[in-house]
Amino acid sequence: MALPLTQIRQDFPILQERIDGHPLIYLDSTATAQKPDVVLQAMEHFYRHDNGNAHRGMHVLAERATVALEGARAAVQTFIHAKRPDDIIFTKNCTEAINLVAKCFSTEKIAGADRNRHLLTKGDTIILSVLEHHANIVPWLQLMEERGVELRWIDIDDEGRLKLDQLDRYLAEGTARLVAMTAQSNVLGIRPPLKEIIRKAHAAGAKVLVDAAQSIAHQKTDVTALDCDFLAFSGHKLYGPLGIGVLYGKHHLLEAMPAFLGGGMMIHEVHADHFSTADLPQKFEAGSQP
Repeated sequence: MALPLTQIRQDFPILQERIDGHPLIYLDSTATAQKPDVVLQAMEHFYRHDNGNAHRGMHVLAERATVALEGARAAVQTFIHAKRPDDIIFTKNCTEAINLVAKCFSTEKIAGADRNRHLLTKGDTIILSVLEHHANIVPWLQLMEERGVELRWIDIDDEGRLKLDQLDRYLAEGTARLVAMTAQSNVLGIRPPLKEIIRKAHAAGAKVLVDAAQSIAHQKTDVTALDCDFLAFSGHKLYGPLGIGVLYGKHHLLEAMPAFLGGGMMIHEVHADHFSTADLPQKFEAGSQP
C-alpha cells in the first residue's frame, strides 16, 4: 500500500516551507525529526494554559504541570513496555542518559555509609561495537581514562553484520561487566541481534545498555521482552521537542546507583554535613524538568 505522502506532509507545518523556490524535502531525521502539528499544538497549549514547575508547588499550575509530566512518564512506560513508571528517568537527551549510566553504574552506594565504591575498576572490560555513535563511545573512553577499565570492540563483516564470535571470545575472558550496544546504526542502519547479545551477556554475568536513539522510531521496543538492563533514547528523534530524553533501567540497578546530578527534586533531606536522595525516579531528575 502506498503511503499517503501528501497527507503526511500536511501534518508537518515546516514542510510547507519553500527552499530556493522549491518545497522543502527533509531527509535528516537521523539527526532530528520534524514536529507534527499535534506536538506543536500540545506544547503551545501547555505554555499558554498550564505552565508551572512540576513537583515544585502547591498551586493549580504546578499541579497541572506535575500531572502532565507524570502522564508523559506513564506514556513512555507503556510505549517501551516497562514494568514500572519509576524505572523511567527523564534526561536531557540520549547522550546524557548514556553518560548517567557510565558515571553511576560504575559506582555503588555503600548501604549505611556516606561514601561510594567503584564497581568498574582496572582489569574490568566494557564491550562495544564499531557501529556505535560517539555518544556510546566517549563516556566509556572517559571511564577507561579514569578507572583503567578496558574496552573490547566487536567488528563487522563486509555486509555490516557484527562478528558475534568476537563477542563470545570477549565474554569468555570473564572480565566483561557491561555490553553497550546500538539497536540500529545511525550510519548503516544495521540492527544487531539484541536478544541474542543480551542472552549471551547475561549468561557471562555482564549487564547490557541499549542505545535506541535511532531504532525507537522504526520498530517496536519492548524492554521486558529484550531483558536489557538499560535503554536510552531522545525525544527529538521521535517527533518530540529537543531537550528531553529517556533512560530506562531495571529497578534494582537504578536503586543501587548513586545520584548523577545534585539539587532540586533529587533530594530527600539535606543537612549541613550530609544529604539523602529521593526515591526513584526523582533521584536522577535534579532541577526543573522540561
